[in-house]
Amino acid sequence: MNGKRADRSGDVYVTTRSVAVYKESMKMHTLHQEQPEDVRTPDVQTRDVQTLDVQTLDVQTVASMLDVSAVQANSTREQVRDFADVALRYDCKAVFVLPCFLPYLRDYRAENGGKFLLGAPVGFPSGGTSTAMKVLEAKSELADGAEEIDMMLNVGYVLSGMYREALDDIRAVKEAVGPTTLKVIIECHYLDNDLIRRVAGMVVEGGAQWVKTGTGWTPTGATLENVALLKRTVGDAAKVKASGGVRSFETVREMHRLGVERFGVGGSARTILEEAGSKR
Repeated sequence: MNGKRADRSGDVYVTTRSVAVYKESMKMHTLHQEQPEDVRTPDVQTRDVQTLDVQTLDVQTVASMLDVSAVQANSTREQVRDFADVALRYDCKAVFVLPCFLPYLRDYRAENGGKFLLGAPVGFPSGGTSTAMKVLEAKSELADGAEEIDMMLNVGYVLSGMYREALDDIRAVKEAVGPTTLKVIIECHYLDNDLIRRVAGMVVEGGAQWVKTGTGWTPTGATLENVALLKRTVGDAAKVKASGGVRSFETVREMHRLGVERFGVGGSARTILEEAGSKR
């Protein structure tokens, strides 16, 4: 795993990031101290996580938190249809697809009387596209029927200590989408805990409603450690979406206890929902 050590319990990963990445990100993080006050993201008060009572977490409740997502490079129109069928059957919260499939998903939902939200990513999966291109992409997706947008953070900016640019990137997309729900994918896999806290503050300051753990394109993303840290950091100022490694009902239950309110899942959606139904 590229020098990583990982302990796995079910589908929940607890990882030790590579020493090289950690040292480099910490070095970039210290650049913050040398920057003018006006580029610092205001701190968000860190809070203790209050776990939730999830003894009554039934299949309907689980479905209402699932964003069924066909957003891999090899996702096909047939897979989009299959995932939409899962959402139709269980009344899932949303279906996310790559931008090219939004018109198809919009029409398929209309033809089948679906109620799930239409979602698409922006600047996905690297986050390295220009802010101007992210704004154009977001507007194009809204025109194609998107009702929620998950934008990718410019991780390169963050690891370079370019916090003002990363924050402005979020603000620009939020301004472009207006009242439409915006989630910011921060790709926790590449960030140490200090940077996760810092970026979570940027998400709040940038006006987005949600912070999301990952794209699902990296080895890790949604871990118990990461979601707990995010929830402690943002408190009630934003909500947390877990994505990347959520493959079982037990994972959903444990992360929901820590305050996660949405889950990005792919082919595991049906398994999670079946497991939730069997626990009743």
